[in-house]
Amino acid sequence: FDKNIISNVINHPAIRDMLTDDKSSKNMDIEVNPTVLYLTDEKEQGIIRIDALNGITGSVHIATIPEMKGRAYKFAEEAKEWVFKNTQYMKIVAMVPVFNNLTINLANRVGFKEEGILKKSFLKTALSLNSFLINHSNRI
Repeated sequence: FDKNIISNVINHPAIRDMLTDDKSSKNMDIEVNPTVLYLTDEKEQGIIRIDALNGITGSVHIATIPEMKGRAYKFAEEAKEWVFKNTQYMKIVAMVPVFNNLTINLANRVGFKEEGILKKSFLKTALSLNSFLINHSNRI
């Protein structure tokens, strides 16, 4: 993966605020770790990070810059299919803060379902906010 592409997306001023809480650093660093996968679109305007939770479950994080408008659904759908086809994961999960309507709507469109609520799990403007725990299962 190209660290510069990923950094450009996750540190883009239009989306960085959606990805971070009050305690996050000014610039997000790219983690090099053999258990972390990164997928990007052909125009390098979106990334999906997949972290291993265990042998069958991956945690996914999506970030797309505004220039990807209209293409985020296709990117997310193709990435979801890639994960299920090319990894051992049978389930993918994400935690989405309740205020992040763009991600919630996108996740619903690609088939994620709410699994639960993580109470007071995201600090934004000094408020402890809930996050939705969402999932998509392919083989279980």
